[in-house]
Amino acid sequence: MTPDFALRSYLLNNTGTAVTSIIGSGTSAKFYPDELPQNCGLPACAYSVITTRNEHHISTGGTADWGRCGFATSRVEIECYASTRSGSQSLADTIMDYVAGPTARLRGVYGGVNIYDCMVATGPRTYTEQATDGGDDRRYVTVIEFSVSFSDQ
Repeated sequence: MTPDFALRSYLLNNTGTAVTSIIGSGTSAKFYPDELPQNCGLPACAYSVITTRNEHHISTGGTADWGRCGFATSRVEIECYASTRSGSQSLADTIMDYVAGPTARLRGVYGGVNIYDCMVATGPRTYTEQATDGGDDRRYVTVIEFSVSFSDQ
């Protein structure tokens, strides 16, 4: 499993949270890998791994023990979609508070991944998308990036 699926598992399998009250929980949640499906209802989220950096160690003491050390850090991006600017920003704020806030933090094993730490790396930033059907409707997108440190073994 990868840290993006761990993040999804953490957010959606804890029903009754502010996040699940907005986008749903479990398999009915509007939280998708890479992009939203066509005709997806709002609010909704899409997530993806931007980069992963594997840490390495160098041999000490004359042995040939070198290579990956089992620790990695990924940048995971979450795009929060809503029909209003305030709606997408509110969803992003709710996710940030639940994942890397002052009282809650993603740590532990979720989705089969041992997460050591998670913090906001970049964000939030908001932009709009025009309707693809030629109408006047817009959807607002607020993007946040998390730095997720985890065991890659």
